Amino acid sequence: MEWDAVELARRLVRTESTNPGTGEAGIADLIESELKKALPSYGTLQRVEVSRGRPVIMAQLPGRSAQELVFICHMDTVPLGDGWTKDPLGAEMENGRIYGRGACDMKSGLAAALSVFCETAQHFRESGERPAKTLKFIATMDEEGDMAGAQEVIRLGWVNAASLVADTEPTDGQIQTAHKGRYWYSYTISGRAAHASRPQDGADAVAGMARAICSAGKSISELTPDPFLGQSTIVFGQISGGIHPYQVPAKCTVSVDIRLVPPYSADDLVRILEKAAADASREMDREFGCTIECRGARPWIAHEEKAEILRRLREAVYSAVGEYPAVGPFPGYTDTAVIAGTLGNINCISYGPGSLEQAHRPDEYVRVDDIRRCRDVYGCLVKKWT
Repeated sequence: MEWDAVELARRLVRTESTNPGTGEAGIADLIESELKKALPSYGTLQRVEVSRGRPVIMAQLPGRSAQELVFICHMDTVPLGDGWTKDPLGAEMENGRIYGRGACDMKSGLAAALSVFCETAQHFRESGERPAKTLKFIATMDEEGDMAGAQEVIRLGWVNAASLVADTEPTDGQIQTAHKGRYWYSYTISGRAAHASRPQDGADAVAGMARAICSAGKSISELTPDPFLGQSTIVFGQISGGIHPYQVPAKCTVSVDIRLVPPYSADDLVRILEKAAADASREMDREFGCTIECRGARPWIAHEEKAEILRRLREAVYSAVGEYPAVGPFPGYTDTAVIAGTLGNINCISYGPGSLEQAHRPDEYVRVDDIRRCRDVYGCLVKKWT
């Protein structure tokens, strides 16, 4: 095969696309080159700069029907980081594994989808025919950041509410369909400064924050779990407070990351954080104020058992591997989740090689047989579509 998914994955791993860091231009050049080799004359290829040196790419095989199946894959990886015993850009092969930054998340999935798209495009170029339905391949930037690439893809109209959209994130052999909501806040407790020798004259915002954190954590743990997505969670990732070691601190700020399940909303989270400040005031017999600044909000995405993409992908997995896959939620937030939440598209799904446990770690790897399995599944999916 001209587009061997395993060798293509190794080439992609060797091309750095860290975010923050090098960015996606180099890997975009590689992808664009492969797409140009494959597309028939009626195929389309677009490359749009979202910011300098950071593009998104879309290749399309227009079908006799406007119905479209879309593979969407992000080009960026997290930074290389420390602690590697392998070359993070070496794509070393050992014991049936490919090692390197992005090998798992998600250059192996990108390679598998790109190889299937290119081989399909080449088939139609040689036959002179057109597919029954439209097939697209989209490569995004900034998935490991603010997901600006997915947002740009939506703005450009490359996907719509009726598109069947599959990303190739690592899913441990599962089909993964749903996402917890993702909310970030800057949360500040305000107290009153005083000399450290007279704490009774002040209101210690750091101590108040300690109590507020406990209260908010307890409230989140008491929210009703969702049968499919599980329990809501809260993490306080960063904290700062006070200006001098001999002064009662008047202010303390933490970052708050909350992963929320149905039926709760951002309004519920604000009430929980406000209550946490009030609980701190009551427990310490001091007046504390609070400010809550939303830094990001992504809605939860529910499981859709009747989604067409779920049915088709289940059938493709069965055709390729001889058994139906488990179906579960995706632990994080993906480009398809952005599309689902923004457009109300119920046909958004994740299925790809590797395990999320390997993502973002030193000595990240993907199994070669995982790449081949997913390439076969994507091939079955596309064959029935086109």
